[in-house]
Amino acid sequence: MQTLLASVLTIVALAALPADTLAASSVKWEQGKVNCTLRIEDEGHTYYGLSYGNFEITLSVDRQELEKVPHRVLPFIAVFLSFHYKGTGRLEILQNDFDLEFVKHRHVVQTSLNPNAMLVTIQNNMDDVTYDIEREIRKHPEQKGKKDAELQQRVKDYIDMMNFISTRALHPTVLNTTNSAVEGWVFFSTKSPWIGSWRRPEHLLLTLPIEKVVVEFPFQLPPQMGKVQLRRRPSH
Repeated sequence: MQTLLASVLTIVALAALPADTLAASSVKWEQGKVNCTLRIEDEGHTYYGLSYGNFEITLSVDRQELEKVPHRVLPFIAVFLSFHYKGTGRLEILQNDFDLEFVKHRHVVQTSLNPNAMLVTIQNNMDDVTYDIEREIRKHPEQKGKKDAELQQRVKDYIDMMNFISTRALHPTVLNTTNSAVEGWVFFSTKSPWIGSWRRPEHLLLTLPIEKVVVEFPFQLPPQMGKVQLRRRPSH
């Protein structure tokens, strides 16, 4: 009897909790749903759009993203996100809480990288490479021309990536009536003992906490190709 009474009291207590203390509901992108769009462009990107409540999100993914990962100075997958807020209050975009799940790799989940931390890591890596190559030149001066060219190319790659991150990365921000849109790149590390060689097609799940909702974008790399129809949400 006491156990039953305790259970009833627990249920009543949960029902009395404010809505924001309960688990956030989820909204999932699905092809063909009235509030979802899918667009494949000739420039090589696939665009997934989702409208919900007072905001719209567009996810853009390079169809050759997997091929680009090994050539970067840091191993990461990059996605481009656009947000548009249509409300009259404020909407927090918490880029530092975005997650990417690698479904075929034991469901490993990587949280988005901090752009500022990425810049520090790249700068440190560049300094280390510069030191190592200059030391090799001192040991083998006959290879100076070859090593100098190698160093210049690698330093250029580092600087190009730093410039890209510093100017194009998405940072946590707040949208409102005067600042209703934001866009930028978000990066997820592929460095993990559980992430091995790519298994095409890769199944990935991007999750974004937006207000009291968790928005989910499942996608594949490379994406499924075929006839794509743009679906729009009916106007009210």
